Amino acid sequence: MMNNNKTIFAVFTLLAFVFCAATYASSVAVVEQRVQPADTGAGIDRELLNRDWHQVVQPQQASERKDVLVLYLVGSLASTNNALDISRFAAGLGYGVLNLQYPNRTVVGVICGGDDACYEAYRGETIFGQDTAYALGQPSYNELKNFVTRENSIVNRLLNLLDYLAHQSPTANNPQPAYWRQFLYQDPNSPYSTANLGSVYPAWSKIVVAGHSQGGGMAPMLASNLPNADPLRRLVMFAAPNDNTGGRNGNLSASWILAPSATPLERYWGLRHADDGQGSYVQQNWANMGGVGSGGVGGAANNAEVDIGDGTGNPQGAQRLVLSADVGGVNAHLSVSDASILPTVVSAWEYLFTAGGTD
Repeated sequence: MMNNNKTIFAVFTLLAFVFCAATYASSVAVVEQRVQPADTGAGIDRELLNRDWHQVVQPQQASERKDVLVLYLVGSLASTNNALDISRFAAGLGYGVLNLQYPNRTVVGVICGGDDACYEAYRGETIFGQDTAYALGQPSYNELKNFVTRENSIVNRLLNLLDYLAHQSPTANNPQPAYWRQFLYQDPNSPYSTANLGSVYPAWSKIVVAGHSQGGGMAPMLASNLPNADPLRRLVMFAAPNDNTGGRNGNLSASWILAPSATPLERYWGLRHADDGQGSYVQQNWANMGGVGSGGVGGAANNAEVDIGDGTGNPQGAQRLVLSADVGGVNAHLSVSDASILPTVVSAWEYLFTAGGTD
């Protein structure tokens, strides 16, 4: 059915997931809704198809909800429909989850094609908006081959969706709207504005940013370029990032990957497949993240990669995980975030989303 806000609702209950390495049963019932991005705030583009609407998932019972939000970003050209299952899985672990539709209709690797400066400008503009400095002293971005307004940026879409959810009337699909309010705070200095709370920022200390492929590359770009005093809680990269300078320039990691990160590298987590031909430089970029001496993903004290086979292998406390199960070369890139390709990958999802069981 459709209400006056043109928001389609559906209720789902997560069934138990059984892992090969250990049995993990989720009896957490989750509820969800789909939200038209344009309904959440002024200047946000309308998505014509429901598959491109935001997906919002949360545990049904307040007692099962963590005060932690997962922001999930799909890959190039994908819709939020491509991440319904992984979002529901994360909600079954107790998180509020926003599977956010953002401007992803072009492919960063194709647009930039080895142009080093392009990667940072393209990603920065998509995250923060064209010519928009997140805060005083922060950079702004403008890539001529990209065009993402401030209103359609990832940050602004996130803020307006949270504001929208926090001010809905209680329903079966959003039983406690006030739950969402904790993930944003008012600040007159913010360049972003919402319909109800005005100028706001995300409460990054409560937010985990995760994504696949292009979306997975947005996570560390965002984490790296926040104010030093306001880092992310954690980020999870699936088959990402792959930004590199191309064969003519030595296949080096893109410069933004080498820059110091505002979010400590100990909060970086990743999963890739060893046979991923579309993510040929992910391993290199994980090692180079943060620049010389940083230790890369996981930080200096935890920078080893661990092969977890089909997803059920012992991660040994590592933050760089590698699948090696044969899924067919064409499926390798998607296998890290698609349980229909490799059902046992959900074991790795639980580990990554909970930071090895600590969250």
